[in-house]
Amino acid sequence: MEVRQAVLWSGLLLGSQATDTLTTAIDRARGAVELMPISNQLLEVGGVALFWTFKLMIVASAAAALMAAARKVREDHRLSRITFRISLLAVQAVTIGLAVVSLSNLALLTSI
Repeated sequence: MEVRQAVLWSGLLLGSQATDTLTTAIDRARGAVELMPISNQLLEVGGVALFWTFKLMIVASAAAALMAAARKVREDHRLSRITFRISLLAVQAVTIGLAVVSLSNLALLTSI
């Protein structure tokens, strides 16, 4: 059960990161400014390719942590269940937050 949840939410996180990257790139191409300092620096230095690579690394790290915790839960390690739940909750919150950001980027795109 935990492994399936880890895979599902990792995939959803990847999708929300991809959507955020796409809408950010389109908005910037139309003259919008990135307000997140780290994202702006990545876009200035390496463009969308570096920005996307950074986001892929974040997703890979989150997926690896979730999968490791999920496997430990199977082995019935008590603290792993807590670690998995907290990690899963964090990934869920970030995924939902990125979906909201992507919708905001889309709204900005229609107003430009």
